[in-house]
Amino acid sequence: MIAQELIEEIKSSWTKRELRERRILSFIGLITLVSIVYLVGVEPALRNRSNLEKSIPQLKQNAAKMTDLAAQYSALSKTLSEGVAPISRELIESTLARRNIKTQSLSVSNEIVRFQVNVVAYSNMMEWLLEMQRVARLTVEEIKVTSLTEPGQVSVVVTLKQQRA
Repeated sequence: MIAQELIEEIKSSWTKRELRERRILSFIGLITLVSIVYLVGVEPALRNRSNLEKSIPQLKQNAAKMTDLAAQYSALSKTLSEGVAPISRELIESTLARRNIKTQSLSVSNEIVRFQVNVVAYSNMMEWLLEMQRVARLTVEEIKVTSLTEPGQVSVVVTLKQQRA
């Protein structure tokens, strides 16, 4: 009811106005409508389009990196799928001896390696761990590193586990 009364009041107000005034109001209403459509629909689309055009080179570079990483992953997965020989005490002892690392205790059982070194250069120990990670797929399960009084020297207790495919 109220809506009909409002519509009737607007119609009567419109008809009371002069023709020139109605044309001006119609023109203003049309400009307002076109402005709202432009501000809500067209301008954001144009702005987003220009932003997208600016970001295309970066997106292409990211896509190239992702393709490269995917190729590296597939190559890595092939090497991981290949079997690794089970770890042996002799292998551990020989690689430690090559780096002049003397263990106080060493045990190798199944895929677990435990050993203790009382004095070793920290860098030497880390290089050996990295080598074992590459060669025998040994990962550190637990490690306790204690700094000694000599610079760069540590005492280490390590538990390693072999990751098999």
